[in-house]
Amino acid sequence: MNVKQIAIIGVALVVAGGAFVFTQNQQPKQVAQAVTAPAINTVKVLVSNQDLAIGTRITRDSLIWRDWPSDAVGPTFITQGKDPKALEHFVGAVVKTQLAIGEPIVGGKLVIADPKNGILAALLTPGMRAVTINVKTNTSVAGFILPENRVDVILTRTIAFPSGSQTVNRTVSSTILENVRVLAIDQRVMQEKGQQAMTGSSATLELSPADSERLSQADSLGEISLALRSYADANGPTVARPNALALSQPAPPNQRSGSQMNPEGVPNTTPSPMAQAESGVKVYRGGQ
Repeated sequence: MNVKQIAIIGVALVVAGGAFVFTQNQQPKQVAQAVTAPAINTVKVLVSNQDLAIGTRITRDSLIWRDWPSDAVGPTFITQGKDPKALEHFVGAVVKTQLAIGEPIVGGKLVIADPKNGILAALLTPGMRAVTINVKTNTSVAGFILPENRVDVILTRTIAFPSGSQTVNRTVSSTILENVRVLAIDQRVMQEKGQQAMTGSSATLELSPADSERLSQADSLGEISLALRSYADANGPTVARPNALALSQPAPPNQRSGSQMNPEGVPNTTPSPMAQAESGVKVYRGGQ
């Protein structure tokens, strides 16, 4: 290798080294910075440890303490700091509102049940009564009515309507109670897991004292049927229909045609719908 070749190689190395240094100086310097996640403050919150259906008895394994972000704790949540013995306190309680696994426990979802009174008394809304009526499969939506469903109560009976000096028998059906909560079917107060239908011979309904009396009266007058309501149409209170046609009493023989007795035994001043349909029509022209 001669001197000329050595000089060329040296110049090339110098140029390459300068280009490398220039390129490095043009790139922004990146400084590695450690990213630290902000600390999250948590508290222990009492939650459901499994899916719990309505009417389920709480055991020691049904509930558990879980870490919960402190800024997401609601005012009704039960925290270990405020009530460290809450888990033991709720053992034996009854689930009043269905709970999903991991769902926080609040006061209204569990009720402390008296073992002497049983589960049903614990599930009753304060001030309400539990009334049981006999039902048939063909009058309870083929057995698809479940506890905690909402139903309408329908009375079907035969009534003797007055027609002049005679009476005419008519079979009538009327809704006497709307949006009634079903507490139990037979002895079952909750839907078993995976069960789609319950065919029972009796249904226990939640009603006010006055509506309980009305239902007992209707049960003695004719046949009771239950009409299932959709979940979208199950909001609001129970509504009674005391003036339902099926609750009317037949007129006694010595009573004027077209008048009848109401459920309280007081004569109605308004003729019954059947009597109105059979009465005459008066036409007035020019005051005559």
